[in-house]
Amino acid sequence: MTKALDARRPNVVRLPIRIDRDLPVSVALQVQGQIEYGVISGDVTPGELLPSVRELAAELGVSPVTISAAYRALQEKGVIRTVRGSGSFVREDFSVDSYRRDGARLERAVTEVVLAAERDGLTRAELLQLVQGVTAQLPEPEVTLDIVLVGVYPAATIAYAASLARRLRPCDPIQTTTFDALADPATARAAVEAADLVLTFAHRAAELERVVAADVPIATIRLTPSRATRVALAEVEPTASMLLVSAVPAFLPTFRHAVAHHAAHVDHVRAVVLDDPHLETLLRDADVVVYGTGTDAVLEHIPVNTPTFEYRHEPDPAQIERSLRPTIEHLRNRKARRHARSSG
Repeated sequence: MTKALDARRPNVVRLPIRIDRDLPVSVALQVQGQIEYGVISGDVTPGELLPSVRELAAELGVSPVTISAAYRALQEKGVIRTVRGSGSFVREDFSVDSYRRDGARLERAVTEVVLAAERDGLTRAELLQLVQGVTAQLPEPEVTLDIVLVGVYPAATIAYAASLARRLRPCDPIQTTTFDALADPATARAAVEAADLVLTFAHRAAELERVVAADVPIATIRLTPSRATRVALAEVEPTASMLLVSAVPAFLPTFRHAVAHHAAHVDHVRAVVLDDPHLETLLRDADVVVYGTGTDAVLEHIPVNTPTFEYRHEPDPAQIERSLRPTIEHLRNRKARRHARSSG
């Protein structure tokens, strides 16, 4: 999904939603899934104003009742919030926003130091030398963070954590758990509430806030199709008949559109849900099978010699560098200050 601003209302994000009436998924669920996936991938960012129910209904040529149902489902899941008289907004990531505000305060403090140095007659070069000297005398912080990633599917969550670990400091262990596991308050929930930082996906953050303590920092990660997935799709023969299978009906339209983007050279692509009554026949007729994460149950029904691979995602490297790493370092510094005060 590639967003754009509506020229008629510049503050409203225009959602390039595509309705596929050949799919066994209701229009309301297609709209819901495409907005939700846009939030997961970061194409639709926190705080953005969505089109009104009537605007989006008119653009897609569907009933306002259909769009209203999709928005209501998204609001119940905590993906969007509706403000009477203002419209529907993508839920903001409060934790990350607060850390950005702290960064802004630090920048203002540095500016004051620079101006004070100039008033005292120090040049910029002398100030930098002074800062470097003070920094060199300070001990390196040996503070580690306990990070927990809360996902949906255990195997995929472990893979996401491994991908994150390769881009973060090795001293910070990343544990994993799932939303299903959090149903047991004696085990996984205790680990989450003891963490220095809890990570999850943007469309599940509100759900996580409801089950953990209010003082547990939560940040979100964005997902992007993995390199292995993109390479596998590019290598599919143009004449192949490709079957896509998903266990999540709401994401089926986005699944199909994403595959069409990365495998535009393949003409014969069909998408079905895991419980399709004709799945066995479709699998036998397919030249290539691509299944969504969490749809592993389909593997036992696929003919042995049929090329098969998972459409897997990975944490977005750009978002890790731009947002997650600064958040982690902010928390590390805050923890170091607490330790210094307690030991002093």
